[in-house]
Amino acid sequence: MATTRSASLSSTNIYPKSDVEIELSTAPTDSTLVSSTGRWARFSKILNKLDSVGLEARGIARITPEERTDSKLINTAMIWVAANTFISCFAIGTLGPAVFNLGLYDSFATVTFFNLLGALPVAAMACAGPASGLRTMAFSRFSWGYYGASLAASLNCIAAIGWSAVNCITGGQTLRVVSNNTLPVAVGVIIIAICTLVLSFAGYKWIHIYERYSWIPVFIAFCIMAGVGAKNFTNSGQAAMKSGRIEAANVLSFGGTVFGFAVAWTSLAADYNAYFPEDTSSTKVFTLTYLGNIIPLMLIEFLGAAVYTGTYTNSAWASAYNSNSIGGLIGASLSSVHGFGKFLLILFALSIVANNIPNTYSLSLSAQVIAPVFSRIPRFIYTIVATAIYIPIAIVGAAKFNESLTTFMDVLSYWLAIFIAVVFEEHILFKRCSFKNYDFSVWNNRKALPISFAAIGAGLIGVCGAVLGMSQTHFVGPIGKVVGVTDHNNSFVGADVGFEMAFAFTAIIYPLFRFIELRFIGR
Repeated sequence: MATTRSASLSSTNIYPKSDVEIELSTAPTDSTLVSSTGRWARFSKILNKLDSVGLEARGIARITPEERTDSKLINTAMIWVAANTFISCFAIGTLGPAVFNLGLYDSFATVTFFNLLGALPVAAMACAGPASGLRTMAFSRFSWGYYGASLAASLNCIAAIGWSAVNCITGGQTLRVVSNNTLPVAVGVIIIAICTLVLSFAGYKWIHIYERYSWIPVFIAFCIMAGVGAKNFTNSGQAAMKSGRIEAANVLSFGGTVFGFAVAWTSLAADYNAYFPEDTSSTKVFTLTYLGNIIPLMLIEFLGAAVYTGTYTNSAWASAYNSNSIGGLIGASLSSVHGFGKFLLILFALSIVANNIPNTYSLSLSAQVIAPVFSRIPRFIYTIVATAIYIPIAIVGAAKFNESLTTFMDVLSYWLAIFIAVVFEEHILFKRCSFKNYDFSVWNNRKALPISFAAIGAGLIGVCGAVLGMSQTHFVGPIGKVVGVTDHNNSFVGADVGFEMAFAFTAIIYPLFRFIELRFIGR
């Protein structure tokens, strides 16, 4: 165990003077002694006490090479295995046949391709953690600039709240099924949210401990579901493979949802390995992160699509799905194991916790990037505030699960397309794919970072691309209309290419804007 570190504003200043009110400096598993001045002094004893029992007090301050003592590289994979082994991932798989009318094999192919693609940015971003000692939103300042990163962090907070709410809806529905429809969904939402809060509050050390093992019983439960329900799966009739322009449009739309689900981790991927040594192999980090994402995502989404096809052959499954959505479908698929099935349902409901923990924890870090005053508020306060926000959102949004889920996933992926294009083009084109070309010591110095002209300007162009290509319930862009088609019922089926258009527009214009920024501003 590393020695306890004592930080004082008078002796160790890791923020520029304009931003300093409080410093939260710690090794990943040790206690912290925090000294502060003025109105924030009352927090010192609280923070020190929390850290003395292994709770993380540190906020977004850069973790110096000397402080990076985490040697369990397998955690790089396990955090994502646990985060993706949960029932909302199963719910994504059901959308292929349930919402987009795809056949079983069409759904499998779409899940495979778009997950393999969507996990790439996540794995690449994870490499920035050990190299920089920074969390994702703080690292993004080197491409988005100080003020641009504030905008990205704000969007990341909104996304985290949205993900948490959507996940809690699924968990609440599942707990309702366990109680034979006597437990209100709202109560289930609150139970899951409180469980999430406890671990998000605790921080880095306890999150990794929980995520290392929490996926195991849930994965076993999914295997049992596949075994007992397989006789109802079908690839014929409504589940048969289809072809034509309508099918292509549906594949693009479902693929956008799958991709948005996988790529969403990009904006927080570096948050969970920033304590690894600076010389940690980027190849190992990339590989472990990539495998930790694609394996559970693909397997569980496959199962979701397969289980939904059981509604074509089993009227009880169809009725359960119509009554209680995903929770009802899961309950029906496990009905043959009777009381043990309810135990498995509880495991599925609680699997939401492993996914919501990264959302809530990373929100607490992203919030500190938004503005200097926000960085002075202890990280754990944001976990409490976030929980108080997403609980009512989940309760209100529970009524229309499928529509709210698909719309949210697609819109979410639009901003991530812009974020990814800027961060990776900066790294590839202007930093020549090397972390050695960054001066990480200026991460919090707005006068040394980009002025945000290139990133925000390119981002606005990217928004235009998203609008042109989007195909949502209430709006279809011009390009979405061109790619879409009218089905045999004379209903228009749009193809959502908003992500692709947002990425392309941003990627084309950012290098030009960045060149101008460097030419006239010099940073």
